[in-house]
Amino acid sequence: MGKLLYFIFSAVILVLLIIFTFEVSNSHEIDPLGNISNNISNNTTKKPIIFIHDVSPKYFNELKDIEKIINKHNYQDRTYLFIIVNHANKYNLKKYPKFVKYLHHLENEGYHIEYHGYNHIGEEFNCNKTVAEEKLNNSFKILNDCEFNTKKIKYFIPPRYKISKDAEEIFLNKNITIIMDYYILKKENNSIKKIIITNKEYTWYLPENLVKPAEILAEIDYKSSQHQFCLSIHPKAVNYGGGLEFLDYFLNITNK
Repeated sequence: MGKLLYFIFSAVILVLLIIFTFEVSNSHEIDPLGNISNNISNNTTKKPIIFIHDVSPKYFNELKDIEKIINKHNYQDRTYLFIIVNHANKYNLKKYPKFVKYLHHLENEGYHIEYHGYNHIGEEFNCNKTVAEEKLNNSFKILNDCEFNTKKIKYFIPPRYKISKDAEEIFLNKNITIIMDYYILKKENNSIKKIIITNKEYTWYLPENLVKPAEILAEIDYKSSQHQFCLSIHPKAVNYGGGLEFLDYFLNITNK
């Protein structure tokens, strides 16, 4: 009888430990962008955060080359992928299962799946509330159909950093933080909070002969920034010339 009680007790403890471990691991997902503030002393010692814009099947091969460098320096959980769900109305995610599988792989590696736009044509979210809501709903339907959990999407970069007040309200009411060129907007305690960031891009079709000056400038910018430093990159643009060489250098010097 004593052995039976001991066995039952041990089994119960084991089950509770498994449940506790699962809940802890899921409630402590790494989200460095969620921890930033306007408190300068809290930001200056943090490693950069990477924003990859224009994530779509159009740039499948380019993303693979970018991934190699990010993984090399263990920046997976500090990298946010901003997805266009139907790029130029030609690259609907549902038609590219291999690319969708690749994005799920990146998510499992620690990359963050976030939202960038429906088709990224013009300033698509510089629009009225009805259009913004329709675009967002259609986008999330595509993402759900591709088995992404849209409830986990926390961040949005408007195409060309342009967004109307109506569209802004739609996103913030869904607790989706909006990332602009030098600040983010988030809903916090029923009010809108503006947090300043340093958001730089050095690899917009960077010629090889300008890699060294770009490296020097980026290092100065990073060390002198009083806000969370964010590095924006675009597939294809960063793959041109010396872009990947720059990315490799910058992630190496900041990964200390």
